[in-house]
Amino acid sequence: MNEFTEALLSESRSASISEEDDFYGKFIGYWDCLWVDSERKVKGEWYFSRILKGTAIQDLFILPSREEVLINPQADSEYGTNVRFYNPKTHNWDIFYGVPGVSFRLEAVKDGNKIVHTEITKKKQRWVFAEIKDDSFIWEKYNCDDNGA
Repeated sequence: MNEFTEALLSESRSASISEEDDFYGKFIGYWDCLWVDSERKVKGEWYFSRILKGTAIQDLFILPSREEVLINPQADSEYGTNVRFYNPKTHNWDIFYGVPGVSFRLEAVKDGNKIVHTEITKKKQRWVFAEIKDDSFIWEKYNCDDNGA
């Protein structure tokens, strides 16, 4: 497994990605997260790492966290991943998301201090990194109408 991990992980961004286009660079590392909806608050884990010679970023999303699931299991828990590929033609990011039983593709574009992710097949859902700071961010989910708005 060590050889696979060494071949997969990268310590730095590829020179083919400008600092401006490195949307996810400040997320590299571990983040505590808190899922909040109308019924609950659930602690989670979110890891981001550079991969594939720094040309992509992979994240691991665990909700509830491995610790939290022992005391507060959730029927709709997620243990999934995104693989985010920089697209030098568009200067955006192409993303593959997957958890057991669900997978889809997204495109991420920068919009001011936000990163907007749109599911590209039906364009019915959008996820946004908002209020991005050095030590925090807001992760928002939106359901879109038939026009993608």
